[in-house]
Amino acid sequence: MITYNVETLTDNLIEEVTPILEAHRQELQSHPMKLNPQWDKYKLMEQLDSFMWLIARDESGAIVGYVAFIISPNLHYKDYIYAIEDVFYVVQDKRGTRIGINLVKKSEELLKERGVDIITHHAKLTNNFSPFLQRLGYNVTETMLAKRL
Repeated sequence: MITYNVETLTDNLIEEVTPILEAHRQELQSHPMKLNPQWDKYKLMEQLDSFMWLIARDESGAIVGYVAFIISPNLHYKDYIYAIEDVFYVVQDKRGTRIGINLVKKSEELLKERGVDIITHHAKLTNNFSPFLQRLGYNVTETMLAKRL
């Protein structure tokens, strides 16, 4: 049985999730960079109710997936609250299950309760899960490009 809960970003959670974030980085990053999250900023955003981390855990309590959002009124449309996906990941040996679907659906439910109007996800081309999101009702709205300087 998989559980889905919003978890507070404690030092214990950081220690537990860091190896999974590293696997996530190795699988998906476009430009070689060292993982070094600004945990203090994430904690501050969480205190300001501007960050949500939804964690999926298996029956043993191990993390098997997560999705995190930065929540804020849009800078161009201040009457609308946006939830911008920061990270979305399901560990490799749990893909093809309903964990990803459930993370999306549960996050939508929780974000709606927080008054969010628009949810945005980004999908890297190295592991493009846009078709998965489109099946869940999301539309492709823009293309993002990057250049390392």
